[in-house]
Amino acid sequence: MNIFLNDYNDLCHENVYQKVSEVQEKGNIGYGFDEYSEKAKRCIKRDLENKDVQIEFLAGGTIANIIAISANLLPYEGVIAAKSGHIVGHETGSIEATGHKVELIETSDGKLSKDLLLNRLKDFTDEYHIVPKLVYISQTTELGTVYSYEEIKEIYDVCLEYGLYLYIDGARMAVGLAASDIEVSDLCDICDIFTLGGTKNGAMFGEALVIVEEELKHNLRNFMRQRGSVIAKGFITGAQFLALFEDGLYYELGKKANDMSIKLAEELEKINIKFNQEPVSNQIFIEMPIEKIKPLEENNAFEIQPLSDSEKVLRFVTSYRTNEEEINGLISDLKALED
Repeated sequence: MNIFLNDYNDLCHENVYQKVSEVQEKGNIGYGFDEYSEKAKRCIKRDLENKDVQIEFLAGGTIANIIAISANLLPYEGVIAAKSGHIVGHETGSIEATGHKVELIETSDGKLSKDLLLNRLKDFTDEYHIVPKLVYISQTTELGTVYSYEEIKEIYDVCLEYGLYLYIDGARMAVGLAASDIEVSDLCDICDIFTLGGTKNGAMFGEALVIVEEELKHNLRNFMRQRGSVIAKGFITGAQFLALFEDGLYYELGKKANDMSIKLAEELEKINIKFNQEPVSNQIFIEMPIEKIKPLEENNAFEIQPLSDSEKVLRFVTSYRTNEEEINGLISDLKALED
C-alpha cells in the first residue's frame, strides 16, 4: 500500500524513539520542568537567535490553538481567519467553545492577505459586533499553499496598526520553512505567537508553542493548567522536541517531506493530472472522476474531498517517510486508469 493519507501515520522518527527510550532509565521532574524540556527549549531558542520568547510544549494541535488564541482575549473579542482555516472546519468549534467568535474571510487559495484583512476590518465598526483582536493563519495552509516572508509581514503590519495579535498555526511549519523564503528565526519578527508542529514532522505527538509578544506571556501557565494542557509527564514531550531540535533533525524531516512532494508533483504533471491547487507543499490536491477513485484505492491511501456530482478532490500528503517507490507505485496506478 502506498500511503499518502496524511503526515502523521507513523509512530515517530527513530531518533525521537531513541530519545524517549532514555527517559525510562531514570526518574524525571514533572509538568515540563525536566532536563529534556529545558534542553529542548534552549535548542529552539538557539535557532530563534536567542530572542526573548517563552516556549511551552503541548500535546497536540487543537489544544495548542485553543491556548494560543483564547488565553488573552476578553469575552467580547474574537478571531479573524480564512474560511478554509483549520480552526474553522476541523476542530469541532473549539475556539467558539471558549466563547470567542471566529469571523471568516473568503479566499480561493487558503491565504489571507493585507488587502483582504483591511477590507474585512471595515465590517467591525459598531458595538454590536465582536471586537477583532487576533488574526489566525497557518503555514502551510489547509489547502497546501505557502506564505512568503513578505506576505506575512504585510499581514503583521496591518495587525500592528489595528492592535491585533497575529498567530501562526505551524502544525506543518517544518514543510512551510522548506517550501518558503522564511527562516525559523524570521518568525519572531513577523508574528506575536506561533507553533512549531511535531505531530506531523517526526514526533509521536506534540507542538511547541512559542510566545513572542510580552503581553501574551502573562500568567499563560496558569491558563494552560486550567485548560488541562499541562501534563504531568511533560518530559516525554520535552524528550521528543530535544531529539528534533538538538541537531537540526526537525528541518531535515521537513525538507525531506517537501522534496518528496516536489517529486510527486513533477510525476503527476507528466501524466497531465489536473491539480485543484497549484502544488507548492506536501499537500497535493488533484481532481478525479468518481468512477476512477475506487480502483485507485486498492493500492493507495489518500483523503477524498467533495467537488461536484461527477468529480472529487483527492489529497496526497508526503512525509519524511515517503519514498520514490511509493510515488512510482501511485503514478503507475494512475496511468493504468487511463488504459
